[in-house]
Amino acid sequence: MGLLPDNKRKEVNEVKQKKLWVYGGTMTGKTTFADKFPDPLMLNTDGNTKFVTAPSILIKDQVKMTGRIKNEKLAWTYFKEVIDELEEKNNSFKTIVVDLVEDLYEYCRLFIYDREKITHESDNPFKAWDMVTAEFLNTMQRLLNLDYENFILISHEDLSRDITKQSGSNITQIKPNLRDKVAIKLVGMVDAVGRLVIEEDKRYLSFKTDNVTFGGKRIPINVDKIPLEYEEVEKLYNVSK
Repeated sequence: MGLLPDNKRKEVNEVKQKKLWVYGGTMTGKTTFADKFPDPLMLNTDGNTKFVTAPSILIKDQVKMTGRIKNEKLAWTYFKEVIDELEEKNNSFKTIVVDLVEDLYEYCRLFIYDREKITHESDNPFKAWDMVTAEFLNTMQRLLNLDYENFILISHEDLSRDITKQSGSNITQIKPNLRDKVAIKLVGMVDAVGRLVIEEDKRYLSFKTDNVTFGGKRIPINVDKIPLEYEEVEKLYNVSK
């Protein structure tokens, strides 16, 4: 019925969208980096947009008073309404920035608590964890499927977990501040996961991945890190063509 594409291989350079997940320590420049992308819109959860120029929407609970009656809209519901409006494409934004991913995940948990009338996933251990995971990932997939040129997901890094090597010594695992099961699924929705690192006062986006560091890329390139600049991301995609 006209739904199937032509039986013709596409060139890699026909892939227009860039989807990156960036994580790192606090106050290391993640949001400033995202601000350098073309025509960005910040979907911000922590209010830290003072030093960026991009327009932003603060994703939080919405409270409206009608006389003495308080009407509250949960932050997750508000976030989904923003996606509804983005889907209509009545705007000139080219880059959508989610800052921070883990805050959105917590908003999603609170949304499920409210809907299911529970106080924690353990109140319904056979279903609640899966409900939160499915709701969060399905909504993030919907966002990342929208017709915009760039998507930047931002997270803080989590250094709270140690893993034991075969030698018996402990080393610190480096990963985004997000539940492992969710993070593994989310990484499949982006082109690359980069950790913001600072070396000799210079900032880089590192794609290194091993049993200690969470990262990686599906873009066919050979470099393990790039300077933290938008132009370097452009080169990254150009090299992969």
